[in-house]
Formats: sequence, C-alpha cells, structure tokens
Amino acid sequence: MKKLVPLFAFACITFISCHHHGDTSITYNDADSYYSMNAHFNKSKMRDVEHYMDRMMGRRSNMTFVNARIDGTLGLEDHTTFYIKKYPGHIKIALDKDENSYESYNRIRSMCEGMKEVLTR
Repeated sequence: MKKLVPLFAFACITFISCHHHGDTSITYNDADSYYSMNAHFNKSKMRDVEHYMDRMMGRRSNMTFVNARIDGTLGLEDHTTFYIKKYPGHIKIALDKDENSYESYNRIRSMCEGMKEVLTR
C-alpha cells in the first residue's frame, strides 16, 4: 500500500499539469531525477515559441532557436545540458537534475512553465 502512495501522487501531478487550450496540449513532469515538458500546438505559434526561447535562454548562450529543427542534447555556456526535440507544432524538453545545477533546473523549469502563456495567447 505504501508503494502506491508515491505512484498515485505522481499520477495526480501529471494529470494536474496537463493543460489543454483549443488544439494546444502541454504536459509537465517533475520527478526526483528529471524535469520534462512536452507540448503540441498550432504550427503558427512556433515563431512565438522560438522568440520566447531566445529571450529566456538563447541570449545568455549566444544561440538562437529560430528556424531550427532540433533533436538532441544541448550544452549551454553555463554548463546546463538538456534534451530538446523541436519541430513546427511540437517541443519536448527533458533535463536530468543529477547532471545540472539547481539554478539550471530552475531556469529550464521557468522557461517551460512560461511557455504556457506564449502558447495560450
């Protein structure tokens, strides 16, 4: 029975963190060792997402997310590493908490959670 409590809590968090707005779906998972976000949205919002990501992460690392299809692990100048899969209408980000600092985790989480506002405007 005690083993079911964490599983139930995880299921509740996952369910609560799933947002649907029209044809937009955003899911966040914040587990002990990783953080992830998975979003599906109208392709017309991609440019807004890319510019938002540039403001949040790109300037600090002298890179741009605009017009880039990405499927791989990125390493930023501040030593943040995360997996990203990005193509028009979809973005997935996963961060291993054990391989990143608490500040890196907070920066990625903040960017991901702010994406909800960008996609639902």
